[in-house]
Amino acid sequence: MNDGHKQCYLVLDESGAMHLKNERYFIIGGYLTTNINKVKSCHKKIEKEVLTIKKIDFHNHRELKSSNITPKQQATFINDLLKINEVIGVSITIDKYQLDNFKASENLAYNYFVKNLINYLLNCNIPILNEAYNIVLLLDNRSTAVKSANDLETFLNLEFVYSLSYEKKFIVKYLDSKKNREIQMADYIANALWKSYNFTGHKIIYHLDMDLFKLIKQSKFPFKTFGINPPKFKIDKKTK
Repeated sequence: MNDGHKQCYLVLDESGAMHLKNERYFIIGGYLTTNINKVKSCHKKIEKEVLTIKKIDFHNHRELKSSNITPKQQATFINDLLKINEVIGVSITIDKYQLDNFKASENLAYNYFVKNLINYLLNCNIPILNEAYNIVLLLDNRSTAVKSANDLETFLNLEFVYSLSYEKKFIVKYLDSKKNREIQMADYIANALWKSYNFTGHKIIYHLDMDLFKLIKQSKFPFKTFGINPPKFKIDKKTK
């Protein structure tokens, strides 16, 4: 029995790479929702508009990733997604400059960062998360975590359900972003945050509804030293 409560989806994608040295920040971002069908419908509507502008056949096209649409088009996807009542944008931003002594494999680090994001969200008193009877994580099957597909689900349930007696169960599913609109929406959010952190003044900022964008629940890691001190490398802001 779930007493009428809904299942909550945490849809995540990553932007940037843990191992690259020419960017300071790595992002895991996306959204929470209890209405995944409304998210898919929102994406389908905007996709049709973008494909019409690009003069591409709607029935024969590739995935519209953030890398092959304009900043304005990407912002339209994000703005309309965040207008949905049952959607809350979320992210964790990792300051790689502060991780010199953080020795972990990429997969272990990814799982740890997702755990930190969830812990942060659980302390944000988000109604759609509080009222859910379980939490389903939907991840891109090309993500870092897929290298060990069962580890994240086991890890989260051990950390929250068994260690902390958290009442909700975690279920992790990996989806192909080419076929799943909900993952593509997470890509747009993660990528926009990556651009905003790594490339100050990136033009996508000028197309976003900042009143909505600022409502994204953003965790930062490591919290105490995030963003302090100049990076060891300089980013060419003209490259993106």
